[in-house]
Amino acid sequence: MRTELLELLAPSAERLCILVVDGSEYLAHLREMYPNAEMHAVTPYVEIAEDAHVTTLGVHAHVLDWRRDPLPFAEEMFDHIISAFAIECAYEPYDTLMALNRALKETGTLYTCYTNVRYHRILAGLRDGEFRVRGDRHLYAKPEIVRLLNDTLYKEIHFFAGERDDDPSAGEAWAEAGFANFSDDLITRTWLIQASRSTAAAANLKRFFSQEKRRTMARLLHRVEYDTAAQEAVAELHRLCVREGIFYDYLSDFITETCVHKERVRSLLTGVLADI
Repeated sequence: MRTELLELLAPSAERLCILVVDGSEYLAHLREMYPNAEMHAVTPYVEIAEDAHVTTLGVHAHVLDWRRDPLPFAEEMFDHIISAFAIECAYEPYDTLMALNRALKETGTLYTCYTNVRYHRILAGLRDGEFRVRGDRHLYAKPEIVRLLNDTLYKEIHFFAGERDDDPSAGEAWAEAGFANFSDDLITRTWLIQASRSTAAAANLKRFFSQEKRRTMARLLHRVEYDTAAQEAVAELHRLCVREGIFYDYLSDFITETCVHKERVRSLLTGVLADI
C-alpha cells in the first residue's frame, strides 16, 4: 500500500503561497492542484531551476542548499510547505524545522515524511548487523519525530501511513517479541506528516481578522476576565465588534480559545453576545 505526500493536500483555486523544498517532481501536480498559487521551489541544482518544465509552470526557483543555507523568504510567507524527508536529510533537524516554521503563516502547514526505523525490515537488518546508514540521512521512530515537532513549535501534528506492507503478519514476530505495534507501525516503511503552526480551531479564528484585531480582542477579554476596568473593557469590546463586523460565533469561539474562565466571561458579555 502506498499513499503519496500530495494526497494530504486539497486542491484549491485560492491565491495561496506554496514552497516546495527539494521536490521538483511535485511541481507539475501542484500547479494542477493550485492553478492560482504563487509557487516557490528551492533546489541545489541549477539545471532543475532552469529546466523548461519548471519555468513554464510559473514557479519561482531558488538555487541553494537548504540544509546549510538560510531560506531567502520573509517570515510568515507560506500557506503550505512541502519538504519530503526534510527531517531525516537535514544536517540540523531542529534548526531546519524552526526555519520552516518561521516561513509558514500562522495558519500554515508543513507536509513532510520520514523513513520509519521501526519498520520490520530495518529492524531485521539491525538485528543481523546489515544495516547501513544512507549518506547523511538519520532514521527516526515516531516519538522522536513528535518531540522534534513539539520542540519546534508545531501545534497540531497528524501522521498517515505512506508506504506500508499489504500483509499485516509481516510485523507479528516483532510484536510477539515485545515491540509495540500501534497503528501498524512495524509494517509501515514511511510515515507522512501534516504539521501545522496552529491548532485547527485557532487557525480558523486567525483566518478572519488580522493579528492586530485579535490582539486587541484578547486584551479586552482578559481585562473582563480578571476584572481590570471590566466595565470599560466590555463597552470597548462591543464597539470593536460592531465596527469590525465580529459575529457571535466568532467571539464565542475566541473566548473558548483565549480565556481560562470561559463561562464567567460569557456571562459578563451576555449583552455584547446578544447584540452581534
